[in-house]
Amino acid sequence: MRKRNLSLMSTVLAAALSASMLICAIPVSAADASTVVLNGKEMSLDDLIKNAKEEGDLQSVGMPDDWANWKGSWDAITDTYGITHGDVDMTSAEELSQFAAEKDDPTKDIGDIGLSMTPEAIKQDVIGTYKASTWDSFPDWAKDPDGRWIMTYTGSLAFIANTEFTGGKCPTSWEDVKNGDYLVSVGNVLGGAASQVAVLSCAIANGGSMDNVQPGIDYFKELAKAGRLDTVDTTSARLASGEMVCCVGNYDYSVLAWRDNIVAENPTMELDITIPSDGSVTNGYAQIINKYAPHPNAAGLAIEYLCSDEGAINRAEGYARPTKQDVTLPDDVKSKLLDDDLYKNCTNISDVDALNSACAEIAELWEREVLPLVQ
Repeated sequence: MRKRNLSLMSTVLAAALSASMLICAIPVSAADASTVVLNGKEMSLDDLIKNAKEEGDLQSVGMPDDWANWKGSWDAITDTYGITHGDVDMTSAEELSQFAAEKDDPTKDIGDIGLSMTPEAIKQDVIGTYKASTWDSFPDWAKDPDGRWIMTYTGSLAFIANTEFTGGKCPTSWEDVKNGDYLVSVGNVLGGAASQVAVLSCAIANGGSMDNVQPGIDYFKELAKAGRLDTVDTTSARLASGEMVCCVGNYDYSVLAWRDNIVAENPTMELDITIPSDGSVTNGYAQIINKYAPHPNAAGLAIEYLCSDEGAINRAEGYARPTKQDVTLPDDVKSKLLDDDLYKNCTNISDVDALNSACAEIAELWEREVLPLVQ
């Protein structure tokens, strides 16, 4: 999965293809009155669907099937509207570079970038605008006021452990991890956003903050001195092989999916997951439309669906937490998620500039103070 290397069904899509039927959870009587704004142009949902069907294709980047259950959304859009879909997995930086490089002959329509990359996307002027009919259902911190991006889901820094080597359970806090005797995998802090967020989470847990990341650096220096720090990329394959014992450098929805896939192939392996009780960071990914999209209406319709109740449910089915405020998750979907109580000490990141500043400092200090100590 390349997305982690940055630097974070039926109800709606039973909608008919005609203007008189249910569209994106909007009552039949209100369908014609519901409007969206695509690249500054206001139109009805009916017209958006009509135009999208005529375009007939949707190409995404960085939105692979196995990330936060994008597959559920692609299948629903394809089945309902007859729009074909393809995806090429890539990092946030690569997505923006592709949009810019192909502006005269574009092939991609939408993407999914880390929140920290949204200022760069705006600076490069490669993203269009879209305001869904459900725009008001999303909190201000999860959307750009001009409609240039919307963050429909979040993840929180989590721990996953092979409990055979961690005393029969996953460590529940950064303090527990420090007191263990097993190898701790944080990943590539120089280039991985999730790994940088892990250090930030640790800093907050140890009395630091967005403006003071040194406690997190000092913590990992201790692990490095003890020969307990693994800085190789964190992957499900390494966990499945036993090479990685305790991973502290990834998000909840990623490690929960790892667990499902690994246990399906290795039913005797016991994997446990939790959110560190003494400090974690909640971050998200923003959905964007290519300013030069060859299928702008299909791109808009895709964002419309992702912003609907069913789109939110799809994300939860992939263990990501929807940001849509008025969605009610079905009991069988909600039961798949970790308990809400585990998130009590999560710090929600909404200040992108502060996050970028903290991550830049973490990378600099990591290279100077931690890596020389890794054994």
